[in-house]
Amino acid sequence: MKMKSTAALLAMYVMAGSHNNGFGDIYQPPTKEEIEKKKAIALKARNLKQGVSEYFYGIEVVYARNQKNADKKARKKGYL
Repeated sequence: MKMKSTAALLAMYVMAGSHNNGFGDIYQPPTKEEIEKKKAIALKARNLKQGVSEYFYGIEVVYARNQKNADKKARKKGYL
């Protein structure tokens, strides 16, 4: 079958692939926990890429450019 555009071809592949994952199983959307985990990983990567460091206060993490700002944020959130 000849397609007029690559967009139509891509749409056809997406529609065909969205019904199963290749093994005949029905697609299951990600859970809230999986979504939150992916968001946290993306946020951490973005922060570290921008030169922001991680500062730990117990089990809590604060992202800041320096220790002084981290302490301010930690106090505001009640970690200190």
